[in-house]
Amino acid sequence: MIKDNRRISTVKHEDIQTWASSTQMRPVEIKRFKDENIIDRLKFRYPHERYPNEQDLEWDTFFDIFDQEQLEFVMEDVADEAVEEVNVYEFRPRGAW
Repeated sequence: MIKDNRRISTVKHEDIQTWASSTQMRPVEIKRFKDENIIDRLKFRYPHERYPNEQDLEWDTFFDIFDQEQLEFVMEDVADEAVEEVNVYEFRPRGAW
């Protein structure tokens, strides 16, 4: 895990799953269509959030995609209890910062 000012970056599966569980989020994949280039293929969603063109993923499948695409998980190190459902995170190519 790398901490840089207010950002935390990790590729460790346990850290990512722990973060998602602590924020009560679940992994999803944006469904691809023929000839469509989707940059942000992986996302996290709250249990009550459902969107078309997304499919829930098991953790093993999520991490298979995460590793295959050589991603790292980057999140803002912000602890604002007044804003419960705001978590700033992204998936980036590994070593991008």
